Amino acid sequence: MDQGQIIAGILLAAAVLGLWILVRKNTQLNREVTALRTTNTTLTDFVDADDLTNAKSRRFLSDRLDRTARKRTHGLLFVDLDDFKSVNDGYGHEVGDALLKAIAAAMVARCRNGDFVARLGGDEFCVFLEGCDLEQATATADRFCAAVAGASVYAGKTRVWRTASIGVTSLEPDQDLVDALIVADAATYEAKGRGSNRAVAADEIVRDQLAQRQAKPTTEELAQALKEDEITYFVQPIFDLNTDQAVGVEALIRWVKPDGTILGPDIFLDLMTANYARDLRPPLVTANKLATTFTSMDPPLFCAWNISSSFLGRNLPDDPKWIYDLLNGVDPKRTVFEIVESAVIANPETTRRLLHMLRDAGIRVALDDFGTGLSNLERLVEYPVDIVKIDRSFVSRIGQGANTAILKGLVAMRDSMGFEIIAEGVETQEQLDRVQALGISHAQGFLLGEPGPGDHWERILSEKTKS
Repeated sequence: MDQGQIIAGILLAAAVLGLWILVRKNTQLNREVTALRTTNTTLTDFVDADDLTNAKSRRFLSDRLDRTARKRTHGLLFVDLDDFKSVNDGYGHEVGDALLKAIAAAMVARCRNGDFVARLGGDEFCVFLEGCDLEQATATADRFCAAVAGASVYAGKTRVWRTASIGVTSLEPDQDLVDALIVADAATYEAKGRGSNRAVAADEIVRDQLAQRQAKPTTEELAQALKEDEITYFVQPIFDLNTDQAVGVEALIRWVKPDGTILGPDIFLDLMTANYARDLRPPLVTANKLATTFTSMDPPLFCAWNISSSFLGRNLPDDPKWIYDLLNGVDPKRTVFEIVESAVIANPETTRRLLHMLRDAGIRVALDDFGTGLSNLERLVEYPVDIVKIDRSFVSRIGQGANTAILKGLVAMRDSMGFEIIAEGVETQEQLDRVQALGISHAQGFLLGEPGPGDHWERILSEKTKS
């Protein structure tokens, strides 16, 4: 073998060896890539799933809907569980977590191919309905209401379950997910306002209400509205159910714009409170005229007013003259001041002193929104109270779970402590019947009368008294 053949043989062997090494490295690289893909898939599955309920995660929802081109209209359901906090408070978080899992599983079972359930956080979920317009999604939503209500767990021998309020909207191809969820959330808010355990579509009315809440006024606009007497009061009658006669009215501040649009206090009251020192205050002349009208009727009615935390926190003079100046001739015994749920009592001693002053002058004190939190029960014990107003969300759930037992206990406390009970938000005859069956004889709500201008209710109640 000559030298050339030897060199050629060496080169061939080197090439074969190099090819073998390359194939081996490529095989190893393929294994590593496969392992990485498997790990990546596992990690993706992990972040795409909610760590508690195994529903899809909020990240998956965002990736699926905002980072992928959409060519069709889809449906979205914003699912907010009703009174879920009471599960954690009453039975512990372990039971609460178990119920969340059961509810998520029940909703997933109602999904078609292409649909999915994502947990937004806490007790809120979103259901994606592939290829559904608003009408189709609304028709579908009821089965998810039923799915939630049908899911339950046991705490000992007690069956624990909750209902859901569902807001329905459509997701258009060019619409951001966040914008669609805001609209769906507004519909959920409306569903809760109508008594919960129902689905409400984001129709034109819901969208208009959302637009109003988003269009917060400026300080200058509010000042001009006060100057033009656009800030006024509506009233809602409070009835004695035994006699079917109005015994009082609750004054509700409203902003009535020149085009007829009516804005609720959630739009402007915080701004008014923040600028109280700049004389952006509720119209006292209008309030006094309203109170005089109803407290002077035959028979006279009481007039109830919500009071803010800023009022509760004032260190007012010991001389009660300021109370009579505030009432300006209105009978204190026909006046009720309500402590609203949102009132933050920063100084309990100052508040207690103020409430005692009001009661000494003849004004009654009402605890509003009872049933929405433990703070209200604490206030019932801590502060002098003449009236307890049961929140509408609590009234809507009479007969469910422990609500009836709680109200029976409240009625027993009424009998021993001497306060009066008023049920708020009575919207159906069934709710009215249940309220009366518990021994509660005073109520207000849409079934009995919607909030309206003072002259409207003055006329109706006057005619009812004469008839």
